[in-house]
Parts: sequence; C-alpha cells; structure tokens
Amino acid sequence: METRKASIRLRSVIDGEETDYAYQGEYRQKDGAHCIVYTDYAGNALTQVAVEATESAMLLHRVGGVTSDMLFDPLTETVVKYDALSFRRGFLLHTDAYRLTPQKNGVRIDLKYRLSDGSGQPEIRGTQEIKVLILEDANL
Repeated sequence: METRKASIRLRSVIDGEETDYAYQGEYRQKDGAHCIVYTDYAGNALTQVAVEATESAMLLHRVGGVTSDMLFDPLTETVVKYDALSFRRGFLLHTDAYRLTPQKNGVRIDLKYRLSDGSGQPEIRGTQEIKVLILEDANL
C-alpha cells in the first residue's frame, strides 16, 4: 500500500492525567505492519514520531524534544531509555494489554501499560488510544 496522508488522534491517560492530541501525518501498511509517522509539537519542542504496529506488538520510536524507543509487547517486559530535554531515565515497560483493530479507513490501537524505574517509587500507569483515519484521495 502506498503512503497516505492521515489524521491521527492520540488519547492518553497517564497517572490520572488525560490528554487528547490531533496530528496530521502519514500512514501505510507494509508486510502486515501498520506504519504511522507524525511530528509532535508539544512542550515547545519538535519530536519526530514513528509507530510500527502489528497484530502482536507495537514499536514507538521518537527523536527530538523527546527521544525514546518503546516496545509494547504483552509477552515480554522491555527496557526503555527515555530522554526529554533535561530528564533522562531508564524504565522497565510492562504491557498489560495491547489491541490493534483494523478499521474501514485506518486503524485503532489500544494500550495499557506500566513503567517502573526500580527506585521504589510507584509505577507510572498509562493507557493510550491511537486512531488513524486515512484522508480520502490523499496519496503522497
């Protein structure tokens, strides 16, 4: 499938704080993976974001104001290095739930996860809903 323009909506709840962002970006499906690319402008810093999601797991790759690679895989815990401006920390990522649902004109991804840093502090708990809508007649 060719790369298409897409509308991307990201709803998150992290430790009880809800956010809802809308982005314009690109979408394509290749070898069974759903690939999503967009630019995040949050916090006065640009971050390039790439998502590769399959039926079983999702890789979130960010470079810029926030730099990290996060593998959401319910079958294994993964190590995450998170770098955001002056904040640098390593986490263990536990994916509690992951679901990818193909839609008529895009895809929906639902996540539930926990991050722990081994310091004895409470885990960071999060959920995300990512909805991608392919824009009609918008090939790149």
